[in-house]
Amino acid sequence: MADALAADRFDHASNLSRTGTYREYRSAFWPPSAGYELSCLDLGPAGPGLGGEFLAGLAALKSAIEAEWQRVKEIGVPARRRFNDPAPVAKALREIGGRLPGEQDRRAAALRADAVEGGYSDEILAELAGLKEEYTLVAGQVSTWYGKEVKGLPTAFACRRDGVRQAFVDAASGMREETGDYLRSLHPDLKLGDVPAFGAAELFFMAGEGNLHPKHIAYFLPEDEGVKYSPFKKTYYFANTHEALLRSASAPLSEEFLRVGDGFDPAAERFAAVPVLGVLGHEFGHFVHRPSTDFKELNAADRWVSVTLQEVAADVFGTLILAEVWAERFGFTAADVISYYLAECLRYTSRGLGHFPDSDGMYLQLSYFRQFSALAFENGGSGPVLTGDPEVVLAGLRSLARVLADALLAGGSDQARKLYRAFGPATPAPLASLVEELRRRPLKSVEYTQEHLYSRADQGQG
Repeated sequence: MADALAADRFDHASNLSRTGTYREYRSAFWPPSAGYELSCLDLGPAGPGLGGEFLAGLAALKSAIEAEWQRVKEIGVPARRRFNDPAPVAKALREIGGRLPGEQDRRAAALRADAVEGGYSDEILAELAGLKEEYTLVAGQVSTWYGKEVKGLPTAFACRRDGVRQAFVDAASGMREETGDYLRSLHPDLKLGDVPAFGAAELFFMAGEGNLHPKHIAYFLPEDEGVKYSPFKKTYYFANTHEALLRSASAPLSEEFLRVGDGFDPAAERFAAVPVLGVLGHEFGHFVHRPSTDFKELNAADRWVSVTLQEVAADVFGTLILAEVWAERFGFTAADVISYYLAECLRYTSRGLGHFPDSDGMYLQLSYFRQFSALAFENGGSGPVLTGDPEVVLAGLRSLARVLADALLAGGSDQARKLYRAFGPATPAPLASLVEELRRRPLKSVEYTQEHLYSRADQGQG
């Protein structure tokens, strides 16, 4: 592990060879790096203001989860992704949940406490799917980054529904027919499957693996808890986390390395709906398919390539849906979408190569645009700058969507692997100057401050 701590985060081949070897790794920072640049996000303002005893319960849950995280590092994850010592976690969930104001919130917390002790049943999952939660409490062996650990690790979080952003989600989700028509215009064989429920929320508590670096902006439950193929699924999106990452990482990278359109300013009113709909579009993109779509052969041939290309497809189809189906309805332009999208491509690529399939996938997309001249490099004075026209980048996305429809979604593995080799990190030349500049900069991440859990003197007793 000492060698890993000194690794170059952009050494794709070396990093990929270490995938899955970090089970005993304990640092808060991943991937291993010589330095990080942190921005702080205070989770306190998003909290429900339910008094000191409620906060004391969250502090107890945090202690229980972090103790379980240490046990997992020492002895591993038990069968069926249950905790080694579930009782303290379940007890804390019940105590916290019992103080929530809504009956459905209290019932959901009680069901998740039962699942911590005995695992999910179809009955628990079905009932959870029917509850409308204002406040959500989750604790479990939740998935972390695929390149770090393929099993889940102890995590707990709490969030509250974001009504404004949820209205955007509901309106866009209602445009399913228009979305289907658009996909068929790209390729007559494309279809949109059943997209899981999507909850826009603000995070007010995080503990365990999810409190380490880098931060997740969403969890996909119960799949991220190890329950595969459940018909009852919901994505929980943390708007405040995403906003902090956009402000501290994506926007500065865009300002430094992009000259495409009018630029990306996450504080500008025209971008108010773009991030949440961007993540929703990505979710839609994961369910774009052809009747022949089957990843079994590609999974068997190269699981990393399969996961990476599935992320590429979600990015590409999701961005196109956002730009060409939803944008006009919500008052922003396709050029605004491209500015946001390219800023996110830079943020993900800056995390390194060979550690994250989604980062390798964002690299692949930038490389595709670069190799087909949708983006060009110019000298920005202090380093390379990607330049281009938003309409040309949009045309490049349509082109890549059609390639993915035939190379990935048609099934098989040969064409998909050729696509990855041609444009992925194994072909470094097209983006070498950009990567070299990113290598000079520290990794950026968001640190959650949660002093509200321990400053309860003026909070009342609940």
